[in-house]
Amino acid sequence: MINNSTPSRLLLIGGTIISAVCWYFAIDLSGSFGWLLWFAPIPLLIIAFQGNKKQAFFAAFIAYLIGRLNWLPFFFVLMPSVMAIFITILLPLIFSLLILLTRWLVLKTKSSFSVFVYPVVAAAAEFTLSTGSIDGTAGSLAYTQSNYLPIIQIASITGIWGIIFLVALIPSTLAVAWFLKEDKKQSKLALAFGCIILFVGLTFGWVRLNSHSDSKTIPVGLTVISEDLHQIAKKTPVLTVAQNYIDQIAPLAKAGAAYVIFPEKALLVKATGKDSVIQLLQKGAAENNVTIIGGLLIFKEKSKQNIVVFVSPDGKVQEYVKRFHVKGWEDGEEVGDKVGWLQNTPVPSAMAICKDMDFPQWLRQYSEADLLFAPAWDFERDGWLHSRMAVLRGVENGFTIVRAARQGRLTVTDYCGRVIGEEINDHGNKGSLLIQAPVYSIDTLYSKWSDWFGLTSLVIVLALVAISFFRKQA
Repeated sequence: MINNSTPSRLLLIGGTIISAVCWYFAIDLSGSFGWLLWFAPIPLLIIAFQGNKKQAFFAAFIAYLIGRLNWLPFFFVLMPSVMAIFITILLPLIFSLLILLTRWLVLKTKSSFSVFVYPVVAAAAEFTLSTGSIDGTAGSLAYTQSNYLPIIQIASITGIWGIIFLVALIPSTLAVAWFLKEDKKQSKLALAFGCIILFVGLTFGWVRLNSHSDSKTIPVGLTVISEDLHQIAKKTPVLTVAQNYIDQIAPLAKAGAAYVIFPEKALLVKATGKDSVIQLLQKGAAENNVTIIGGLLIFKEKSKQNIVVFVSPDGKVQEYVKRFHVKGWEDGEEVGDKVGWLQNTPVPSAMAICKDMDFPQWLRQYSEADLLFAPAWDFERDGWLHSRMAVLRGVENGFTIVRAARQGRLTVTDYCGRVIGEEINDHGNKGSLLIQAPVYSIDTLYSKWSDWFGLTSLVIVLALVAISFFRKQA
């Protein structure tokens, strides 16, 4: 027998409030409470399974809307107020519809296998939304889990969609087991299925974290000057800004750094003045016997070009043009079309820039790299979050990432997503970091199989909908 009793007012109100609080802190930009995502959907799923469609919809909408308010101040920085409010309402609306879909499918199946419905729906939805988004995977709930290393290792097989599945499986297991409690056999099977999959996923993560692969270390430096020394604040001459960076690079090189990276758009350069800036960087690289990597924004007659340059001590220069741009903030910038492979480096290496790291499909083309340099520029509030988006590209593809952000973080992370070194510069303060970066040669199934898990989840959801629909018609 299945429990179909009407949810009490206490469950409706209390469950919605508890879920709202969990959502609010779970998606916080600091990443401090990502574990609350494991529990936030539980009251909403219970209400959905026990209550009617209207109760399920409004409980989910209100709870998630309150949760999304955490991001509203950040949205106001990124986009016009009307758009910020629209997205803040749209996301809870989509989530509520997903809860209704989950409810419908679970009530149609009413079996222990129902435990997989919400995880598959969640994974399929995130995959679908990110595939068509101009921002790629930015904002995915998977990034809230970046601090929990055993969980995120599954991304090396499934991409971030596997993280969504595992995390959603926790509340689904508990809610479905509760829903089936009158049928003890099905309830126990639901618990068993959920716990087994979670155990397998976490065991894989633990094994990957503790596997000892041969590696070498490369001394890398990361540096950013004070934000008020950049041209954008004081109209400082670009050569002065470049010299300020060289002055901070010199002690890092003296301490042993073979490479030193500085952030995206650190140097704003007219096309006619580009050669002068490059010559100064070449001089700094030669005098300090260090390779300098950093971001330039080139102002052309009718466009802008956002590039990172790789300047070797011997004077050779390699460039990469940014592929993806932030809507509204980077309009008019040329779109790069070539992967940022580097030549003549001791290990396979490459370059990407900031927003590029939000697009797993693009970064898969870097899977043969062992070391990736990524200049970036963040928005102060998202220093932790955006750096951790980049971290997961390393897990997916098996490479070390050296990322230097203005108004963000200086980070070095390995193929497991471990933060080897970090300097917090969210508020525009200057900083430097010298790290022995471990470099491995790691192949991953995700880089070979692409988004198979996201696609499979979507196909399963469509199949479940079709089966349930025709069963209803029959």
